[in-house]
Amino acid sequence: MNTAPPRAPSLVTRLSRPLVLWVSALWLLTALGTTWYVRTEVNDVYDSALSESAWRLLDLVNHELAEHGAGLVLGEAPPQRSQDFPLHLEPHHLIYQITSPDGVLLLRSGDAPAQVLAPSVRYGFSEQGDWRVFSLTHPVSQARIHVADALAHRRHTQLDIVLSLMLPLLGLLPLLALLIRHITRRELASVATLADQIHERSDRNLSPLSSAGLPAELLQITERSNHLLQRLAGALDTERALAANAAHELRTPLATARLRLQGLQDLIGQQPDAVLRQELQKAQDALAQLSRRTEKLLQLSRAESGAALAREPVPLSPLAAAVAQEFWLDPTLMDRLQLEVPEDGEAIALGDADALAIVLRNLLENAVRYAPQGPIVLRVGLPARLSVRDHGPGIAPEHQAELLRRHQQGQPNADALAAAGARRPPQPGYGLGLSIVSTIVERQGGQVTLCSPAPGSPGSLGPGLEVRLDLPPAPPDPRPSHS
Repeated sequence: MNTAPPRAPSLVTRLSRPLVLWVSALWLLTALGTTWYVRTEVNDVYDSALSESAWRLLDLVNHELAEHGAGLVLGEAPPQRSQDFPLHLEPHHLIYQITSPDGVLLLRSGDAPAQVLAPSVRYGFSEQGDWRVFSLTHPVSQARIHVADALAHRRHTQLDIVLSLMLPLLGLLPLLALLIRHITRRELASVATLADQIHERSDRNLSPLSSAGLPAELLQITERSNHLLQRLAGALDTERALAANAAHELRTPLATARLRLQGLQDLIGQQPDAVLRQELQKAQDALAQLSRRTEKLLQLSRAESGAALAREPVPLSPLAAAVAQEFWLDPTLMDRLQLEVPEDGEAIALGDADALAIVLRNLLENAVRYAPQGPIVLRVGLPARLSVRDHGPGIAPEHQAELLRRHQQGQPNADALAAAGARRPPQPGYGLGLSIVSTIVERQGGQVTLCSPAPGSPGSLGPGLEVRLDLPPAPPDPRPSHS
């Protein structure tokens, strides 16, 4: 039985939980530091009180010993206070003992023990059992005074101070945790809003995401998402147009070939062989047209995916010569198609030879289709440039950018068409040639430039069009040349 995967914690939980833990940890460190500081300060204050009291009593003790003698006990010790009286509420928390130089107890406070606290200490602080004692010896009479306070009293005072400081903060921790979670949930509400907007998007709704009220981090996500939605919308529009145009353009040659073949079946045995051969040739022409348009779709698919595009040095002159040779097989293009290569040096591009051959074939096919008269020049330039120039009707400047998009056919210059007179109008194209060229060249790091009128065009046949491809040149070969 398949169990559902555990649900991931929300962003509110992932943020508020560590914040509360860190605040609690910092509070604990603060409490420990405060406890250490209070303990140090309380000890300093009480030690100061012990030493100050001892010094104040020392002269009084010396005066009494001078009047009554060193061996005289100065009165009876007062009775002990009731043990029921809390030590920390007693008005006098200090006790004292006065001893002779040989350690005999002479006088003590009522709540001081009868046993000498620090018989062997002449000067300074010491801890004797439950007491913190400061001892001082008179320099003349050598009488000693021991002033002490209870360690429990100190601890109780320290605890009172620490609790008075920390308990309010400890009580506020739960409220602080709730406040952190509330603030985190409120501030992250924009994330949920953005998620809802993204959830609403589909192939029928690719409108931009709203960025109103979003923090800077989400603004970046929104901008990049909108850019992705824009590209996706363009891709979907292109695919829809491709499907529509393919259905329309492929249907025509298919129907033509089918009708021609059906007609051949009806003509077999009824018409001369010449008529049959003519009908058969028309059917073959329709199938050839279908093949060419199918090849265009395959070329476009390969160019869009960028699959198998190599990055290797490609000598452009042999490549241009090989493509031109294919077109020279047509007798009508033997004199029209001209190939120009650099006399000094070799133009070498960094790219895919097969893809660049597809580019040249598409450019030459477009030139043949739209410029049925006049020369067509295929030129190779340094360092890595290819160009195809014709003398056709040209393209108006406002339409040139559209040619590089899919399914856009060139709109010839109206004046040029009028000047062409009886010349045959351009054959209908599929609108993929220059799009394939642009896609392949851009994916290989190059640039496509359209120039109309074409440079050097005489203008008698038409302004012409030059398509210029600037490709990334191949790096120089690091291997030394051999003479």
